[in-house]
Amino acid sequence: MSKVSVILKQDVEKLGKAGDLVQVSKGFARNFLMPKQLVIEADRHNLELVELHRKQAKERAEKHHQSLLVLAGRLSEMELTLSVKVGDADRLFGSVTAQDIVDGLQKHEIHLDRKQIHLERPIKELGHCVVPVRLGEKVQANLKVELVPSA
Repeated sequence: MSKVSVILKQDVEKLGKAGDLVQVSKGFARNFLMPKQLVIEADRHNLELVELHRKQAKERAEKHHQSLLVLAGRLSEMELTLSVKVGDADRLFGSVTAQDIVDGLQKHEIHLDRKQIHLERPIKELGHCVVPVRLGEKVQANLKVELVPSA
């Protein structure tokens, strides 16, 4: 059986990930992979293009990682003050959730998703606390949050 080298354009189960160079039978490539546009022929030009795309993707990922590190530093240095309604004996009406923290950060031009704020449970008392914020893979910051009674 003769084999042919092809480059995967997208992930193919049990074969490989996008950009991988794989050896498949000529019939499989001609009858299945190429009609579904899952692969391109592995010639010198296409291999150079794939390598260029891989290099650009790596540079974009590195740039994104650096911007996350800058944001993590900014979050670690800041102290977010949230005004909350309190009742008798300084007890909170309700609690402060991850969404409340996200809303407070938006006032400081920091836009996060509430899923990035990792509260073990909602905050139910006045004072200071430290909230972990997971910005990305291997990038985490600790945000200081202070709850004060509203006027």
